Amino acid sequence: MNTQFMKVLAINSLPANGNAGMKMVMHVLGTRVIPVPSLLLTGIGSLSGFEKFPIPFKQMLSGTLALAKRREEALIVYIGYLGNADQISIINESLQQYKDIVKYIIVDPVCGDHGKAYVPREIIANWGTLIESADLCLPNVTEAALLSGYTENYQKKHAENYLKAFRKRFPNTALLATSIEQESYLINRLYKDNTIVETKHKKQAKNYGGSGDAFASYLINAHFYKTLPLEKAIYTAGEAVRKAISYSFENGQKDLMLSFTTDL
Repeated sequence: MNTQFMKVLAINSLPANGNAGMKMVMHVLGTRVIPVPSLLLTGIGSLSGFEKFPIPFKQMLSGTLALAKRREEALIVYIGYLGNADQISIINESLQQYKDIVKYIIVDPVCGDHGKAYVPREIIANWGTLIESADLCLPNVTEAALLSGYTENYQKKHAENYLKAFRKRFPNTALLATSIEQESYLINRLYKDNTIVETKHKKQAKNYGGSGDAFASYLINAHFYKTLPLEKAIYTAGEAVRKAISYSFENGQKDLMLSFTTDL
């Protein structure tokens, strides 16, 4: 598949303050992006007092796909943070309607971290139908647990059980489990075609919101546009995020900064 001129239809949140969501996608992928915001926010979720504002999502997505088909675009679809559970059925219906121009689907089922859910249960319950239609899914361990039915009593020591349960529930979707903690490292682990590939990255001194969005964007860029094999693209994306976190922390930044790192 020649991906050099494919566009990325990106569905994600668009915050004003803070760096996450669509801001990361558009920074890394630039004019390759066809953005469809899932909601607008005054700031990322970690900022006290942030507000959310809905958009006419169904009309925006269907109209955007209709124009893309008229222009004979070939699309990589990337789905991140969603505003509500109804958006999942809207996306599923739209992707089915325009399946002739959708060539690859990547989902980052944003719903929790550090053992806690931070979206409504309805979103977690509905994510499964999108994951089943995806080619590649990028959950962290908490999200793998939540999406496998472990909504309570999360324990870090049971990470392997959560990943095993996720693979059992979604056997036909390639799993890229992100940020698996291992001593002073974070592991990204790909399960695909009965093989397991791991990449290891040094833990940084601070966590930043938006690092998952940046990772997915760098991964898409490295694999589809730099044409690196998926395994090498995963490592390359992980290192790009590690460097961005290191740069941001060392320079006292409140937000994850990509502009002054070596982008891929």
